[in-house]
Amino acid sequence: MEPKDEIKQKINIVDLVNSYVSIKKSGRNYKGICPFHSEKSPSFMVSPELQIFKCFGCNEAGDIFSFVEKIEGVDFPAALEILAEKANVQLKKRENYDSEKKSRKGIIFEINHLALEYYHFILTKHKIGANALDYVKNKRKLSAETIEKFKIGYAPDSWTSLYDFLTRKKYGVNDLISAGVVIAGNKPGNYIDKFKGRVIFPMTDISGKIVGFMGRTIFDRDPKYLNTSDTEVFQKGTFLYSLDRAKVNIKKEGAVFVEGPMDVISASQAGVENVVASLGTSLTTGQLKVVSRYTKDIIFCFDSDTAGMTAISRAIELAEAGEFNISVSVIPSEHKDLDELAIAKPKEVKELFSKPMPIYDFFLISALKKYDKKSPIGKNKIIGELSAIFIRVKNPVILDHYTKKVAETLDLSEDVVAQAFKRGESEYNESSETGSVESSTIFKTKSVQEYMLALLLKAPLDTAQTLLYKLGQKDFTNPQFEAIFTELKEHLSGRKKKFDIKYFSQKFSKELKQVIDELYLWDFGTLDDNLILFEKEAGEILIRLKMDTTKRDLKDMSGKIKDAEEQKDTNLVKELTEKFSKLSEKLK
Repeated sequence: MEPKDEIKQKINIVDLVNSYVSIKKSGRNYKGICPFHSEKSPSFMVSPELQIFKCFGCNEAGDIFSFVEKIEGVDFPAALEILAEKANVQLKKRENYDSEKKSRKGIIFEINHLALEYYHFILTKHKIGANALDYVKNKRKLSAETIEKFKIGYAPDSWTSLYDFLTRKKYGVNDLISAGVVIAGNKPGNYIDKFKGRVIFPMTDISGKIVGFMGRTIFDRDPKYLNTSDTEVFQKGTFLYSLDRAKVNIKKEGAVFVEGPMDVISASQAGVENVVASLGTSLTTGQLKVVSRYTKDIIFCFDSDTAGMTAISRAIELAEAGEFNISVSVIPSEHKDLDELAIAKPKEVKELFSKPMPIYDFFLISALKKYDKKSPIGKNKIIGELSAIFIRVKNPVILDHYTKKVAETLDLSEDVVAQAFKRGESEYNESSETGSVESSTIFKTKSVQEYMLALLLKAPLDTAQTLLYKLGQKDFTNPQFEAIFTELKEHLSGRKKKFDIKYFSQKFSKELKQVIDELYLWDFGTLDDNLILFEKEAGEILIRLKMDTTKRDLKDMSGKIKDAEEQKDTNLVKELTEKFSKLSEKLK
């Protein structure tokens, strides 16, 4: 047995995590305050069955080795040694392991470099990439110089295009999977390109080596964006897109944080070169630690939607803990993101970053957008939200300034505002834990389809079988969710024995297994311990899911009726209209 496997057998992740941070039983899992980011409500989950952890606040996740790497700030070999000592397991000489690891890294870098050249050639030189080139040039308004500068590429909409290219270069399947450019298919021995049908944005480390890719679909498939999963050369939690290009300007001008590659690229095309992306809205302490090597001055500029605004608030909290000098640039409401602004008004991008607002102005504006400042209830909500922030402020000048500003804005006395800030009131966030869908923090950020699958994985066997009988493949539009549902329905059909999540998840590819593991780690609050509430919740979600399916069917039938009308097929129009009416009754 390999030392790694022996260590996993001897060390229980619950005991390991508990030795660093307090976690408590919550249904089948354990829950606690995340050790990797600042939070007040626990969102850190640990599964004893799957022997994994996941934080639904900062998205850190993994097994016992990942946990030690992150919490101790060490690499895998060091984490291996730490855990081997805890488990009393003898290791081989470290130098042999390091030599093997270095060799594997070299192969991954070679594969990534060849994949980059292939993707870029397809986009810029080959007829297969014509539609994608039209997309980036005409829809995203990128110049040929920008495409070349960022080495943007295209992965053909073919199952094995890159796989065939790289295997002809004598690279083995295991190495291609380790690099993250190829994934296992549904059948044994079947391998497919991970990024097929996507515009490709290469991810480069600080030394200029290609560590991974982000792909953006041009066929409106889910997910819209797809990243390389963590590999031996790429860890999302510490990676910043375009830091290799922006580091010199960041040292001089500070860093601007945006959400995705297109925001960085459009900003660069508009003449702003100190911009990096956190690859989504979940900024990590690891990413902040990396950028702190170059500057302590940062500007956050995330999308103007609700998720973007929430992400800025979360990012500010992390940056404050790291003692950064923080400001915020808010994208005008008529533009959803920086990329859209840069396309419409490129000259305004520089201006946007030249006049960022102080973070406390941002919090005030954000609260005013949510609540009515003229009503007593609205004022109370605003004061509650701001008080939870200003109670942490120790600088008397800043406190005095914003006490006066908030009092004037809300037409309140300064004494009332000052006392509220001192107490740190937060009535706006008080709610009883009912275990309902509306009170689920996780559910608010997920889809009904995901929530249904999460419930099915946790449901008692007879409840799960009843729900699965009433569901069909067309209720799940995401291919990943459909695959999980289909396998789960077959797996539980006629089954009388207890459902084993670990055995079930092993049936899937690494990527789908990760989705299942995360769903199983969801915290349902009181639902986990109350079967009546659980079944009520599941029944309500089933209704919502079926209503969504009906709405899609109605939309599809509307299109068919329109086509029949254009063809003047009166019999077909009548038949479809009757079906439409019957289907509509389900929504009443």
